[in-house]
Amino acid sequence: MMVTFVSQCQRKALNRTRRVLDTFANRIGTNTWQTVITEEGLQAVKKLLRKTATKNTAVSCHWIRSRSRSELVWLVGNRDKFNTDGYVPVNWTQKKILNTQWENDWTYLPLIKGLVALSGLFHDWGKASDCFQEKLKPHSKNKFKGDPLRHEWVSILLLSAFVGKLTDAQWLDKLAQGDFDEQALILAIKTPTKNPMEELPPLASLICWLIVSHHRIPLPLSENDEDKLKHLKKVSKFSSLLNFINSEFGYENSRNDEQKS
Repeated sequence: MMVTFVSQCQRKALNRTRRVLDTFANRIGTNTWQTVITEEGLQAVKKLLRKTATKNTAVSCHWIRSRSRSELVWLVGNRDKFNTDGYVPVNWTQKKILNTQWENDWTYLPLIKGLVALSGLFHDWGKASDCFQEKLKPHSKNKFKGDPLRHEWVSILLLSAFVGKLTDAQWLDKLAQGDFDEQALILAIKTPTKNPMEELPPLASLICWLIVSHHRIPLPLSENDEDKLKHLKKVSKFSSLLNFINSEFGYENSRNDEQKS
Protein backbone atom coordinates (compact mmCIF):
# COMPACT_ATOMS: atom_id res chain seq x y z
CA MET A 1 0.00 0.00 0.00
CA MET A 2 1.10 3.60 -0.66
CA VAL A 3 1.12 5.68 2.53
CA THR A 4 2.01 9.21 3.58
CA PHE A 5 3.30 10.16 7.04
CA VAL A 6 2.87 13.70 8.38
CA SER A 7 4.78 14.85 11.46
CA GLN A 8 3.63 17.69 13.70
CA CYS A 9 6.24 16.87 16.34
CA GLN A 10 8.06 19.51 18.35
CA ARG A 11 11.43 19.80 20.10
CA LYS A 12 13.34 16.55 20.64
CA ALA A 13 10.39 14.45 19.47
CA LEU A 14 10.89 15.80 15.95
CA ASN A 15 14.38 14.33 15.56
CA ARG A 16 13.34 10.98 17.10
CA THR A 17 10.42 10.74 14.69
CA ARG A 18 12.56 11.67 11.70
CA ARG A 19 15.04 8.89 12.48
CA VAL A 20 12.24 6.30 12.48
CA LEU A 21 10.43 7.55 9.39
CA ASP A 22 13.66 8.10 7.39
CA THR A 23 14.34 4.38 7.85
CA PHE A 24 11.06 3.28 6.28
CA ALA A 25 9.99 6.05 3.90
CA ASN A 26 11.22 8.77 1.56
CA ARG A 27 11.11 12.32 2.89
CA ILE A 28 9.13 14.39 0.38
CA GLY A 29 8.88 17.52 2.53
CA THR A 30 10.26 19.00 5.72
CA ASN A 31 7.91 16.91 7.84
CA THR A 32 6.28 14.62 5.26
CA TRP A 33 7.21 11.10 4.13
CA GLN A 34 5.82 8.74 1.50
CA THR A 35 6.46 5.11 0.61
CA VAL A 36 5.02 1.79 -0.54
CA ILE A 37 4.87 -0.52 2.47
CA THR A 38 3.27 -3.76 3.64
CA GLU A 39 0.79 -4.06 6.49
CA GLU A 40 3.49 -5.66 8.65
CA GLY A 41 5.90 -2.84 7.88
CA LEU A 42 3.29 -0.25 8.74
CA GLN A 43 2.65 -1.87 12.10
CA ALA A 44 6.40 -1.89 12.75
CA VAL A 45 6.56 1.87 12.08
CA LYS A 46 3.67 2.51 14.45
CA LYS A 47 5.26 0.36 17.15
CA LEU A 48 8.59 2.21 16.94
CA LEU A 49 6.90 5.61 16.99
CA ARG A 50 4.80 4.70 20.02
CA LYS A 51 7.89 3.35 21.79
CA THR A 52 9.59 6.76 21.68
CA ALA A 53 6.45 8.93 21.83
CA THR A 54 6.21 11.86 24.24
CA LYS A 55 3.73 14.69 24.72
CA ASN A 56 5.49 16.50 21.85
CA THR A 57 5.00 13.60 19.41
CA ALA A 58 2.26 13.88 16.76
CA VAL A 59 2.31 11.71 13.62
CA SER A 60 -0.48 10.79 11.23
CA CYS A 61 -0.48 8.01 8.64
CA HIS A 62 -2.67 8.21 5.52
CA TRP A 63 -3.35 5.38 3.10
CA ILE A 64 -3.52 6.68 -0.48
CA ARG A 65 -6.46 4.72 -1.88
CA SER A 66 -6.66 6.48 -5.27
CA ARG A 67 -5.65 9.69 -7.01
CA SER A 68 -8.54 11.54 -5.39
CA ARG A 69 -8.97 9.76 -2.07
CA SER A 70 -6.87 8.99 0.98
CA GLU A 71 -7.83 7.40 4.30
CA LEU A 72 -6.50 8.06 7.80
CA VAL A 73 -4.97 4.83 9.12
CA TRP A 74 -3.70 5.87 12.55
CA LEU A 75 -2.42 8.69 14.74
CA VAL A 76 0.45 8.44 17.20
CA GLY A 77 1.00 10.95 19.98
CA ASN A 78 -0.88 14.21 20.48
CA ARG A 79 -4.18 13.84 18.61
CA ASP A 80 -4.99 17.52 19.16
CA LYS A 81 -2.54 18.37 16.38
CA PHE A 82 -4.96 16.81 13.86
CA ASN A 83 -8.70 16.70 13.35
CA THR A 84 -10.71 13.47 13.19
CA ASP A 85 -9.71 12.96 9.53
CA GLY A 86 -6.03 13.50 10.24
CA TYR A 87 -5.84 16.96 8.70
CA VAL A 88 -3.65 19.69 10.22
CA PRO A 89 -5.60 22.78 11.33
CA VAL A 90 -4.55 26.11 9.85
CA ASN A 91 -6.06 28.21 12.64
CA TRP A 92 -6.78 27.94 16.36
CA THR A 93 -9.41 29.57 18.57
CA GLN A 94 -9.65 29.53 22.34
CA LYS A 95 -12.56 29.78 24.71
CA LYS A 96 -12.44 30.26 28.45
CA ILE A 97 -14.44 27.58 30.25
CA LEU A 98 -15.96 28.80 33.49
CA ASN A 99 -15.86 26.74 36.69
CA THR A 100 -13.24 24.45 35.13
CA GLN A 101 -16.03 22.31 33.65
CA TRP A 102 -15.74 20.40 30.39
CA GLU A 103 -17.12 22.49 27.54
CA ASN A 104 -20.58 21.47 26.39
CA ASP A 105 -23.90 22.96 25.36
CA TRP A 106 -26.04 20.69 27.57
CA THR A 107 -27.27 23.51 29.76
CA TYR A 108 -30.27 21.50 30.94
CA LEU A 109 -28.53 18.12 31.25
CA PRO A 110 -29.22 17.79 35.04
CA LEU A 111 -32.92 18.48 34.36
CA ILE A 112 -32.97 15.95 31.50
CA LYS A 113 -31.39 13.33 33.77
CA GLY A 114 -34.04 13.95 36.41
CA LEU A 115 -36.87 13.70 33.88
CA VAL A 116 -35.53 10.45 32.46
CA ALA A 117 -35.05 8.96 35.94
CA LEU A 118 -38.60 9.80 37.01
CA SER A 119 -40.03 8.57 33.72
CA GLY A 120 -38.14 5.31 34.13
CA LEU A 121 -39.56 4.98 37.64
CA PHE A 122 -43.17 5.36 36.51
CA HIS A 123 -43.19 4.12 32.89
CA ASP A 124 -44.31 0.54 33.67
CA TRP A 125 -46.50 1.30 36.67
CA GLY A 126 -49.51 0.14 34.63
CA LYS A 127 -48.09 -3.38 34.43
CA ALA A 128 -49.02 -3.87 38.08
CA SER A 129 -52.63 -4.51 37.05
CA ASP A 130 -54.14 -7.97 37.51
CA CYS A 131 -54.94 -8.07 33.80
CA PHE A 132 -51.31 -7.61 32.75
CA GLN A 133 -49.89 -9.86 35.47
CA GLU A 134 -52.21 -12.67 34.37
CA LYS A 135 -50.60 -12.61 30.92
CA LEU A 136 -47.17 -13.22 32.45
CA LYS A 137 -48.15 -16.63 33.77
CA PRO A 138 -46.62 -19.49 31.70
CA HIS A 139 -49.90 -21.10 30.67
CA SER A 140 -52.11 -18.00 30.52
CA LYS A 141 -54.85 -18.12 27.86
CA ASN A 142 -54.61 -14.34 27.46
CA LYS A 143 -50.85 -14.33 26.91
CA PHE A 144 -51.03 -12.72 23.45
CA LYS A 145 -54.15 -10.63 23.91
CA GLY A 146 -53.96 -6.90 24.44
CA ASP A 147 -55.20 -5.33 27.64
CA PRO A 148 -58.36 -3.22 27.39
CA LEU A 149 -56.02 -0.30 28.07
CA ARG A 150 -52.32 -0.49 27.27
CA HIS A 151 -50.02 -0.46 30.29
CA GLU A 152 -48.47 2.96 29.48
CA TRP A 153 -51.93 4.56 29.49
CA VAL A 154 -52.69 2.96 32.85
CA SER A 155 -49.34 4.32 34.07
CA ILE A 156 -50.27 7.92 33.26
CA LEU A 157 -53.73 7.42 34.78
CA LEU A 158 -52.01 6.42 38.02
CA LEU A 159 -49.47 9.24 37.85
CA SER A 160 -52.18 11.77 37.08
CA ALA A 161 -54.17 10.51 40.05
CA PHE A 162 -51.06 10.73 42.25
CA VAL A 163 -50.34 14.32 41.19
CA GLY A 164 -53.96 15.47 41.31
CA LYS A 165 -54.16 19.23 41.83
CA LEU A 166 -50.69 19.50 43.41
CA THR A 167 -47.89 21.64 42.07
CA ASP A 168 -44.68 20.03 40.82
CA ALA A 169 -42.89 20.91 44.07
CA GLN A 170 -45.72 19.44 46.15
CA TRP A 171 -46.04 16.10 44.36
CA LEU A 172 -42.26 15.66 44.19
CA ASP A 173 -42.09 16.20 47.96
CA LYS A 174 -44.91 13.71 48.37
CA LEU A 175 -42.97 11.22 46.23
CA ALA A 176 -39.79 11.78 48.24
CA GLN A 177 -41.72 11.02 51.43
CA GLY A 178 -43.11 7.79 49.90
CA ASP A 179 -46.64 9.02 50.54
CA PHE A 180 -48.74 6.64 48.41
CA ASP A 181 -52.38 5.96 49.24
CA GLU A 182 -53.10 2.84 47.18
CA GLN A 183 -56.83 2.80 47.80
CA ALA A 184 -57.15 6.49 46.90
CA LEU A 185 -55.25 5.89 43.65
CA ILE A 186 -57.46 2.94 42.70
CA LEU A 187 -60.58 4.95 43.48
CA ALA A 188 -59.29 7.92 41.46
CA ILE A 189 -58.61 5.95 38.28
CA LYS A 190 -62.01 4.27 38.47
CA THR A 191 -63.51 7.70 37.83
CA PRO A 192 -63.73 8.18 34.04
CA THR A 193 -60.97 10.53 32.87
CA LYS A 194 -60.81 11.19 29.15
CA ASN A 195 -57.74 13.45 29.20
CA PRO A 196 -55.57 12.54 32.22
CA MET A 197 -52.72 14.82 31.07
CA GLU A 198 -54.95 17.89 31.00
CA GLU A 199 -54.03 20.68 33.43
CA LEU A 200 -51.08 18.82 34.95
CA PRO A 201 -48.13 20.97 36.13
CA PRO A 202 -45.23 21.27 33.62
CA LEU A 203 -42.88 18.64 35.06
CA ALA A 204 -45.63 16.06 35.48
CA SER A 205 -46.79 16.77 31.91
CA LEU A 206 -43.34 16.09 30.47
CA ILE A 207 -43.02 12.86 32.43
CA CYS A 208 -46.44 11.74 31.23
CA TRP A 209 -45.40 12.40 27.64
CA LEU A 210 -42.24 10.30 28.03
CA ILE A 211 -44.30 7.51 29.58
CA VAL A 212 -47.10 7.50 27.02
CA SER A 213 -44.68 7.63 24.07
CA HIS A 214 -42.06 5.10 25.20
CA HIS A 215 -43.56 2.38 22.95
CA ARG A 216 -45.47 4.38 20.35
CA ILE A 217 -46.24 7.96 19.37
CA PRO A 218 -49.91 8.67 20.13
CA LEU A 219 -51.94 9.02 16.95
CA PRO A 220 -55.60 8.46 16.06
CA LEU A 221 -56.23 4.79 15.31
CA SER A 222 -57.51 5.51 11.85
CA GLU A 223 -56.34 8.00 9.25
CA ASN A 224 -60.01 8.36 8.38
CA ASP A 225 -60.54 10.14 11.66
CA GLU A 226 -60.27 13.46 9.88
CA ASP A 227 -61.41 15.64 12.79
CA LYS A 228 -58.60 14.48 15.08
CA LEU A 229 -55.97 14.70 12.33
CA LYS A 230 -57.03 18.22 11.38
CA HIS A 231 -56.91 19.28 15.01
CA LEU A 232 -53.43 17.77 15.47
CA LYS A 233 -52.09 19.76 12.53
CA LYS A 234 -53.30 22.98 14.13
CA VAL A 235 -51.76 22.31 17.56
CA SER A 236 -48.89 24.72 18.18
CA LYS A 237 -48.25 24.26 21.90
CA PHE A 238 -47.02 21.18 23.72
CA SER A 239 -49.55 21.68 26.52
CA SER A 240 -52.38 21.84 23.99
CA LEU A 241 -51.21 18.57 22.45
CA LEU A 242 -51.26 16.79 25.83
CA ASN A 243 -54.73 18.14 26.59
CA PHE A 244 -55.98 16.69 23.32
CA ILE A 245 -54.54 13.15 23.63
CA ASN A 246 -56.81 10.44 25.01
CA SER A 247 -56.93 6.64 25.07
CA GLU A 248 -58.34 6.56 21.53
CA PHE A 249 -54.89 7.52 20.23
CA GLY A 250 -53.80 3.88 20.05
CA TYR A 251 -54.09 2.88 23.71
CA GLU A 252 -57.38 0.99 23.66
CA ASN A 253 -57.46 -2.69 22.69
CA SER A 254 -60.38 -4.94 21.94
CA ARG A 255 -60.25 -8.08 24.09
CA ASN A 256 -60.82 -10.05 20.90
CA ASP A 257 -57.72 -8.68 19.17
CA GLU A 258 -54.85 -11.14 19.42
CA GLN A 259 -52.06 -8.63 19.80
CA LYS A 260 -49.44 -7.98 22.41
CA SER A 261 -49.83 -5.02 24.72
